[in-house]
Parts: sequence; C-alpha cells; structure tokens
Amino acid sequence: MRRITDPQALKGLAQPIRQKLYRLLVQLGPSTGATLSRRLGTDPGQTSYHLRELARHGFVEDVPELARDRRERWWRAVPGSTGWAHVDFTTPEAQAVAAAAKAQVVIDEFERVRAYERARETWSPAWQAAATSSDSFLRLTADELAELTGELHGVLVRWARLGRERAAAPEPDPDREHVFLFFHAFPERP
Repeated sequence: MRRITDPQALKGLAQPIRQKLYRLLVQLGPSTGATLSRRLGTDPGQTSYHLRELARHGFVEDVPELARDRRERWWRAVPGSTGWAHVDFTTPEAQAVAAAAKAQVVIDEFERVRAYERARETWSPAWQAAATSSDSFLRLTADELAELTGELHGVLVRWARLGRERAAAPEPDPDREHVFLFFHAFPERP
C-alpha cells in the first residue's frame, strides 16, 4: 500500500471530483477523459484538469498505448492501494488537508450508501439479500482495535485479489458486480 504522508499529494486527492475520477478508474479500469466526463456529468476541460492533477500527485497515469489517435487520451489508476493516517500530518496546515480529505471521503461513502438505498428495488432479490449493513459496540484496547482492523484488512485484500482473478477469467461470471464495502472503527465515549 502506498501511504501518503505528503500534504500536497493528499491535497491532490482531497477535491470531490478527483476522488470520483480516481474511484471510477479503479473500478472500471483504463478510460478516456471524455468517457469519465460523461459518467460524472462534468465539463471535459474540467475533467482533464483534474486528471492531470491526479497524475501530478501519482494517483493516475497516462496510458498512451491505448489511444487510437493523437487527440484521444487514456488514463488509468496507478496500481496498488493508497491510504493515509491523520497522525502523519503534524503541522496545522497539513492537518487541515488531512481533515478535508477525510471529510470528503466520508461524505462520498455515505452518498453512495444513500444512492444504493434509493435504488435497492432495482437490484435482484439475491443482491438485496446479500447487501448488508452492520454496527457493533465493542470494548477494546487500542492494540486490540489495531489487531481487529488488521484482520479485516487481510480479509478484504484476499477477496479483492479473488475478485480480480475471477473477473479476468476467460469467461467471467456475468453476475459479477462491483461491490462497495466500507467500515469505520474508532473509539467513542457515550
């Protein structure tokens, strides 16, 4: 995993359109700026600007070998996952960038949950039964929470790898869909 510790790099991802562009490239694979612009409903020039900013900070890269002509520009997410920890940002300015990036991630996560809930009936009964939400109230030490999240990340890494392998099979399963999973675990004083 690429751990972001440079506030300027994180700032490159903190903007809402950039986060959506990055997510689409991770989910869909290589794409043109024009295609991404249509999917997001953004101006093509604005989309190109944000893609260049993401590239400048190492989140996406140009894929010229996919272009059919000089005007077409393809982009892809840089392989591998990225993450950051608020504790890596020690100056007030860097902490503000980390807080803004995290706030935007949380907003996006919950917007996506709301979008699913609004469209739930459009999914098959099997998908509706498989979708879940859960919350738990645990009493743990900081070390125990770190161990728990490490185990959960290990499970996610394994399933992500299996999903990529199965999607790349010579005859991929037509029932395979993108699945968004997120969880938050943090101390709380009631």
